[in-house]
Amino acid sequence: MTARSYRVSFFAVLACAALAACSEPAETLSRNLAAAGDADGDDGDGDLDPSTPPPNDDPAIGGDTTDPAPTDDPSDDEPAKDAGPAKDGGTDAGTPPAQKVASPVPGKVVTYPYGVKNPRYAAGYHTGEDYATATGSNAVAVRSGTIRWSNDAGGAYGKWMGLDADNGRTYVYCHLSSRLFKAGDKVVAGQVIAKTGATGNVTGPHLHFEDHPLGPFKYAQVRKPAW
Repeated sequence: MTARSYRVSFFAVLACAALAACSEPAETLSRNLAAAGDADGDDGDGDLDPSTPPPNDDPAIGGDTTDPAPTDDPSDDEPAKDAGPAKDGGTDAGTPPAQKVASPVPGKVVTYPYGVKNPRYAAGYHTGEDYATATGSNAVAVRSGTIRWSNDAGGAYGKWMGLDADNGRTYVYCHLSSRLFKAGDKVVAGQVIAKTGATGNVTGPHLHFEDHPLGPFKYAQVRKPAW
């Protein structure tokens, strides 16, 4: 076979290989893309309900009142039944805690309360409690339970996580700088599950913390946080 024949055969083989690669079924390609997008085991959408308004959180809007906004949850103002002092700094991820927790950010107190009214909020009032704290502070599980979602798709809430707790509530942690667990992971009360930050719609680093009925996230379906 001449050199010219070898060259023709070589290019013919290359052309066949390219044609085979391009003929991969669309459904296979779709599955591969989906698998690539779910590589970290995340649920992908944070259980967002697309029919509800997007979250809106700004801890430093002036001219507000602190009258609590009404909700349809009769237990809204019930005190937490089993809250107690927390070990300073929380418990390292993967280590069972020694005590119950007093705050989702150990050593920090509420700096912007639930129920503050302002028409700039999509709900008309502040739907959670804010804990001002430096970026990278520990955020801990307030109860034992299962991580419902953990992703960067919170929109105005930034990086966020949802915790399905053992008291039948879903607690939402927002504006995180990093997430230490993925959807489906089990955690215990006091365990460090994330680091606080300033992602999403914020004016400074803090944890925005919400208390929802157990289930998928629905904006403003909240009560004053209690655990």
